Amino acid sequence: MKSKLARIRNFFYQSQEFTLWLPGLVLLAVIGYVVLGGLARVGTDAIAWLAELPAWSAWAAAWLGTAWLIQYLYMHDLSREDEERLHADAEEDLPGARWVLVKARLETFGALVISLIFWWPAR
Repeated sequence: MKSKLARIRNFFYQSQEFTLWLPGLVLLAVIGYVVLGGLARVGTDAIAWLAELPAWSAWAAAWLGTAWLIQYLYMHDLSREDEERLHADAEEDLPGARWVLVKARLETFGALVISLIFWWPAR
């Protein structure tokens, strides 16, 4: 009995992409279709909107990735340690630290605007 259970467990482990993940992804796709279909326009455009959703997601990923790349390459991007230190200094009411953090957020916003202008879809 134990070897039969071990063989069944081994089968599901070896083929988990087909026995576990594929049905789970199908279920998520159906739920997503129902939820997003309910949020989208009602009528014949709802399916077109759902078909267009991967393209919009790729567009948003390209937009955000370009903004990150602009900030990383051309602006003084703060490291995680620097940002944590600046937050600690800002909590102690050191005004210079607060303004550096505000400047970093404004640079991020500027990079987002610049990359949005670049990636704005021409329709």
